[in-house]
Amino acid sequence: MTALDQPAPRTHRGLSLPKLGVSGWVVAGALIVSASAMAPVVQNSLLTTQGRDLEVLEGEQKALQVEMRQLEADIARLISVDRIARRAAEIGLFPGANAIFVTIGEAGPEPPNIPAEHLPETSELGSGLAP
Repeated sequence: MTALDQPAPRTHRGLSLPKLGVSGWVVAGALIVSASAMAPVVQNSLLTTQGRDLEVLEGEQKALQVEMRQLEADIARLISVDRIARRAAEIGLFPGANAIFVTIGEAGPEPPNIPAEHLPETSELGSGLAP
């Protein structure tokens, strides 16, 4: 027997597809085009999500502002002098009959540095100092 340089004949002939002349550049270009087409969709989705989050935060901010205004109104009502006098009378507290004033020869400590808008209003008659 002699060896032949020819390939052996095929016994099974499968379905052969024609080769397309698609290079890697064409595939890369198609991927870039599809990715750039998806970019606005992704961006729109992100903006929608952020917009929804912003609306939730703005709602929370409004709720906190309403609560803060209610607390300020409660504070204003609770520090009313008339209310404090009524509450003191309810629990049995009344002003003293005889006020005792003591004079001290030494100067007291320096007052704290508090802005003028936070200091209570004082009058000459009701200052509480001894004559």
